[in-house]
Amino acid sequence: MCYVVIAGGPNKDLSKILPRISSAEKIVCADSGADALIPYDIVPDMVWGDMDSIHPETKAFLEKNKVSNRLFPIEKDMTDSELCLRSVPKEKKILFVTSLLGRLDHVMSNLLLTMRLCEEGFDIVTTDGNTWVYPLCGQNHFVVPAEHVKEGNTCSLIPLGKGAASVTTFGMKYSLKDHDIVSGSSLTVSNEFDLKEKEHGFDMKDGTMLVIVTEKV
Repeated sequence: MCYVVIAGGPNKDLSKILPRISSAEKIVCADSGADALIPYDIVPDMVWGDMDSIHPETKAFLEKNKVSNRLFPIEKDMTDSELCLRSVPKEKKILFVTSLLGRLDHVMSNLLLTMRLCEEGFDIVTTDGNTWVYPLCGQNHFVVPAEHVKEGNTCSLIPLGKGAASVTTFGMKYSLKDHDIVSGSSLTVSNEFDLKEKEHGFDMKDGTMLVIVTEKV
């Protein structure tokens, strides 16, 4: 079980992650993130934000179900998404559902926020229902979840900041051995899974990196 935090914005496909949402310990929505739950008649535990973009139908749904909410001014130092994420106790796992194909500034901000929260000790995974983003920091042994390992999916390593040190792959089509990856390098984009192997993933001795699993285009 985990906390599910749902951000606003377009291009989220909740249909593929409904079991995770339904079994969540708590569902926290950032403003219009609650709109995405209406088609599935799922009631969130709370909604945080300035309520500047939420749909009137959603407001009525939330009021009918007496959903707790916290209002914040439109002009503030954090986005609604960050406010929601930081409301989660650090010992809880977070599934952060957000648009990965919407406004570029929002997408980049949320991915970098995911990385920063990882560095602060949060256990967080980001998805739009189709693409999955796993932030890694420091020394890591990361095994890609078996549900993502299939033909037609790609796995990219995107180093951030000072990059990733001594990265070694296992179970991947294109291998690396103790390789340092600098930020901005495209070397580790669009790797594929070797389906003959039982485990697939990466070892990293230090650094910061996003592991992104998505369908080939």
